[in-house]
Amino acid sequence: MRVLSLFVIIVVEVWAQSATHPLDSLSTAEYWTVYDALQQAGQVTPATLFASVLLHPPAKSAVLSYRSGQPFPRAADVVLLRGEKTFAARVDIVAKKVLSFEELPGVQAPILASELFGEDEAIKSDPRVVEALKKRGITNLGTVSCIVLPGAYQSIPEQATQRMGFGSCSQRHGVYHSWGRAIEGLTLQVNMATKKVLKVVDTEVVPVPAGNIDYEAIPENPRPHTTPISISQPAGPSYKIENGEISWQNWLFRVRIDQRIGTVLNLVRFVDQGRPRSILYEASVSELFVPYMDPSNGWNNRVFVDAGEFYATGFLAPLRPGADCPANATWFDGLSVNENGAPKFNSNVACLFERDPETVAWRHYEDGEIYGRPTRELVLRSAATIGNYDYIMDWRFSPDGTIEVAVGATGVIETKPTLQEKAPDHEGHGEPEYGQFVAAHTIGVNHDHFFSFRLDFDVDGPNNSFMTHRMVQQRLANDPMRKSIWVVQPNVAASEKDAILDIQLDKPSMWMFINPSVKGPLNHPTGYEVMPGATAKSLLSPDDPPQKVGAFSEHQFWVTPYNENERYASGIYPISSKGNDGLAAWTQANRPIANTDIVGWYTLGFHHITRSEDWPVMPTMWHQFYIRPVHFFQANPVLDLPKSLSARP
Repeated sequence: MRVLSLFVIIVVEVWAQSATHPLDSLSTAEYWTVYDALQQAGQVTPATLFASVLLHPPAKSAVLSYRSGQPFPRAADVVLLRGEKTFAARVDIVAKKVLSFEELPGVQAPILASELFGEDEAIKSDPRVVEALKKRGITNLGTVSCIVLPGAYQSIPEQATQRMGFGSCSQRHGVYHSWGRAIEGLTLQVNMATKKVLKVVDTEVVPVPAGNIDYEAIPENPRPHTTPISISQPAGPSYKIENGEISWQNWLFRVRIDQRIGTVLNLVRFVDQGRPRSILYEASVSELFVPYMDPSNGWNNRVFVDAGEFYATGFLAPLRPGADCPANATWFDGLSVNENGAPKFNSNVACLFERDPETVAWRHYEDGEIYGRPTRELVLRSAATIGNYDYIMDWRFSPDGTIEVAVGATGVIETKPTLQEKAPDHEGHGEPEYGQFVAAHTIGVNHDHFFSFRLDFDVDGPNNSFMTHRMVQQRLANDPMRKSIWVVQPNVAASEKDAILDIQLDKPSMWMFINPSVKGPLNHPTGYEVMPGATAKSLLSPDDPPQKVGAFSEHQFWVTPYNENERYASGIYPISSKGNDGLAAWTQANRPIANTDIVGWYTLGFHHITRSEDWPVMPTMWHQFYIRPVHFFQANPVLDLPKSLSARP
């Protein structure tokens, strides 16, 4: 058991300080400058709601040439909502003026918290809803909660002109949360701007399941022989944070907290023989796509583009010492904007800590001696809670120049009440299944999770190429010892379509970003590889409207030329998208990508056939991929690690 008082909890306050670097998070003063500039320009009315205020990406060339102490520009991109109209603005923070302001016809801003949770009273006041609940024996509406979710694609004509949402209700009586208590067979179409219920669909009456779902109320009985584990660093952490830059084991990088996509890594470099060498200009998650696989009414519209739809309500959730992160971690706070335009303080949204993974950096046994070095990791962690799911997101740095990117899915699965008590006999049962029984009268609906990671590589500088090493079989003629081997066929992608890749076990390849102008001592171009882990691709039809919006999920890897306006894999405004923005749309131009500034997009995905073990709360399931050096160093970069982690800090 960890005792918090034994540790010094370090907090990095990114919210109160003024920006000291072009890539710093927006500060409190800057948020208010944005608000004041819009207010003075007459663009803040009593009906104006702020959906987002995000740092406008500064010119990459200006950032790379920036030197400490120099003045630098700062601007913010703002999305506003007035009724059913969406507006976009850009504000020059330094000059304190509005640079542009325009209405976006046919565009839907991300959903606000007041829309997500603020339609409850209007829904429960509708006579059709009251009657539908009465049919189900529910007359006390005080224990009923109703929410409205956006559609991630245009599935009904009204979405073209109205701010439409799809409503559903839950029965909260007897429990402390509503997951697993859905009132099945009752679905709604709601205008989120006018708070009017336009349509009520009332199909079959299904009783609300009554099983125990209060997972935190389960008595905490430690398992036998479960002894405490204590983790401490008496000499303090071996990383440093100075002027916003983190340094550890030859790594150098910056971290920004972004309201839409969470933690953003910037200017990732590695000090090699005393010289900082660039690897990544920027790296972050870009989008999440979560389609459910039940065709029934009320479920066929459950397709979520989580980051682009819900970030106005807050993408990152707070972390808890001793549970999410070690108590001696360094904690990062952040800011977002509330619906009135004021900055909103968010504590402990990311943490940084060092850990011993209990493994070796390298070893060899020879002549009775074991040669080797233990390794360690630096972990930057955050967690996004979007509705029922929690996603733990790690950037794990290793001393050998490798970054492991990992996503752990946990939280509560979406369930559907059913009249059946348990699953039918599966022997000889060939009917399609849209989910699995996870409790009595409760089906966990099948679904997918797809994450797009945007990786702006700058391997030894901005001009890179994308090269694949394809492993192909070679037949050997007239060789009495062998019939076949595999050989490597290198290929440099000339244009975007050459770099749209899928994992094929029978056609393996390595995916590398190289600098053709920088060669190592053995004449290899310096490079970094994206090494896939277990992942998946979408099984939806390409002409399916939701798949058009989440089209990045069709392939595991994409490469595009750098464009500061291409940041989100499903586009800027996915709620109103027809699939005409995002990776699949951009790459249709088939732009050249050789020996220029390029960006990689990795799709981390998994299909989720639910299990009874996933209920009432899901054990964390991890997926990951690696970013690792290939001919970047002259030799093994961790030969100089200490022989024991306890030998020195």
